[in-house]
Amino acid sequence: MTERLRSSDRRAVSGTAGVGSRISPRGVARKRDCFLDPRVKPTLNGLARRLARTRDQLMKRWLAETSEQCEKTDVGCDPQLAGYFAFAMEEVCAGLLIVETDPSLLAHISVKLPGKSLPAQWRVTDLFKNIESLQRCLKEEIRSYFGTGAATVEVHVRAHETVERTFRAIIESAIEARMQRQAAEVSVAQAGLQRALTALQATEERLRVATSAAGIGIFEWCGVSRKGVWENRRMYEITGQPEEQGPLTGTEFMAQVIHPDDVELLRSHFQSRLLSREPVHVAFRLYRKADRALRTVEMFGHLGPAVGQDDFRFVGSLCDVTERADAEAKLKDADRRKDIFLATLAHELRNPLAAVRNAGHLLGHSAGADPLRREWLRNVIERQTAHLSHLIDDLLDVSRITTGKIELKRQTFDIAEALEHALEIAMPAAVQRHQDLISLPLERPVYVNADPARITQTFSNLLDNAIKYTEDGGRIIVAATVVAHEVCVTVSDSGVGISDDAMPHVFDLFVQGSGHGEPSRGGLGIGLSVCKTLTEMHGGAIAVRSEGRNRGSEFEVRLPICPGKEEARRGFAAGQPHCARLRVLIVDDNVDAALSLAMILNSHDVRTVHSGEEALKIAACFDPHVVLLDLGLPGISGFEVARRLRDHQLLRERLKIIAVSGYGQPEDMARSSAAGCDSHLIKPVDIELLLTIMGRIAEESNAAG
Repeated sequence: MTERLRSSDRRAVSGTAGVGSRISPRGVARKRDCFLDPRVKPTLNGLARRLARTRDQLMKRWLAETSEQCEKTDVGCDPQLAGYFAFAMEEVCAGLLIVETDPSLLAHISVKLPGKSLPAQWRVTDLFKNIESLQRCLKEEIRSYFGTGAATVEVHVRAHETVERTFRAIIESAIEARMQRQAAEVSVAQAGLQRALTALQATEERLRVATSAAGIGIFEWCGVSRKGVWENRRMYEITGQPEEQGPLTGTEFMAQVIHPDDVELLRSHFQSRLLSREPVHVAFRLYRKADRALRTVEMFGHLGPAVGQDDFRFVGSLCDVTERADAEAKLKDADRRKDIFLATLAHELRNPLAAVRNAGHLLGHSAGADPLRREWLRNVIERQTAHLSHLIDDLLDVSRITTGKIELKRQTFDIAEALEHALEIAMPAAVQRHQDLISLPLERPVYVNADPARITQTFSNLLDNAIKYTEDGGRIIVAATVVAHEVCVTVSDSGVGISDDAMPHVFDLFVQGSGHGEPSRGGLGIGLSVCKTLTEMHGGAIAVRSEGRNRGSEFEVRLPICPGKEEARRGFAAGQPHCARLRVLIVDDNVDAALSLAMILNSHDVRTVHSGEEALKIAACFDPHVVLLDLGLPGISGFEVARRLRDHQLLRERLKIIAVSGYGQPEDMARSSAAGCDSHLIKPVDIELLLTIMGRIAEESNAAG
């Protein structure tokens, strides 16, 4: 546009421009000679020279009228105003020169404002006011110029018209520039607004995704209208309200879905927050409208400032926390049962210990002289230590089961063997309570592929449970039948029975008398849980039935049958009589344990030592057949003693090392085996098992000559 205007200016000066062209006079004035002969009558050229000579005075006068602050300042004090004045004067002078050359170009004067020719703070009214004052100063100067010379009226009028048209063009150009600048500002504002809206939409979308993923419902309630606005579908899912019916109001929410016992809790909490303006945070229960399912929810929210009485604006969130609440309740229940278990464990351990301590005291005093009383005290100690051992075994079983470390030693055997052994274990307790223990055996052998010890433990636990929860003189029946490809063993009693609410928890860990609806009658509450786990590990199933309180109960165990084999060896072979006298070395830092074990094995040649160093010295000269080795020795450990004995050239061929330890985990047994032990017995040692092992070693020694 600028290049086209400047080209037009050049054509105007040369007299070749057409009438219909719009002319920009900028630049032409610089090329014309403004100093003509002063004796010539007043002309537009002379007026242009006059304005150029008096520009500084005109600027000072105009600045004084434009602003009171500019009355005492220099021309250069405000570069923007000075630049604007210089631009206007240049355009007027250029216009005068062009019109002098060709009066017909007067109607085509145009102006293009430079980028920063007008002060940015000027409004449109300021523009008109200041241009008017500048135009007035120029007109006064024009009248002064033409008043001193003989000029025609036509030239005078043309001068005023040139100034008028130039300033009109300046005003038009200024307005157009201002409009373009405002349009650019509006465009920038619109772009910023669009970016803000886009960011807001993205934030809202992220919020919707987050609340949806977290299962959070967003809502708003108004106090005056009592209406609600639900921001997402999750509110309908939590409350069960049909979407087509719209959101519930606050009143409907309280009346239709809140659990009646929690209405007052929610109302009082909300009222207190209305007064304190603290955030709302409360958990309560509700009945889902769709299916009347009871759910636990948690509400968070903030109350807006009240506009009037009883008015509020509440924006909140609702989250279904039923699973979390149930988990917390189960955790509290587990913690409660853990405390009960620890208290019961202490009680169960102290009872047999008290009996053993009393028996030991009596044996050391007058009762030890009476053979009958001494025999009775011995039986007491054996029964109570067996009970302690049973409790410890139960605890270890639970530990192995919960950590997944229990291993089954399967073999094929007749299920009747396990039942017979379990009945033998339970019979003394039943006789003591005058209970009838009736067995209905199978007519033929039924073989299972299982761990004999674990199956016996399962039946023994069921019998022990039946004996404890059956009154004195009651009846317990053990029956075995074959159903399809399974053997079904039932243990039924005439005891206290099981209530309906306790039935689902019978096999839970640490559940004792509560599983029967009455106080505990001894035990740790882990026996039935162990039965269930062991049965399922064998591919079987266990179930319980009862017709209610005081109507007895029945436990049923089902195990898969495997084809019977004549060569299937019995899992409970009795110990063979000793065939040879063995040299036995007992190594135990507990003197009482070592000496009592030596007394049990008094049919053999026995030596006892109480440290690893002594064991190595005695073994070198005693040349034992068997070493009963405690693993937890002071100084040299039992593991190291076993390794050194195996390294001894004279002992390693025929020596049998039996580890005797209170550690009985699978990793403990693997470690003792790696050290060179042939067997691993757990304290307190099963005497019958020890005698069986000793008999087998004696047989082997006798056969070897």
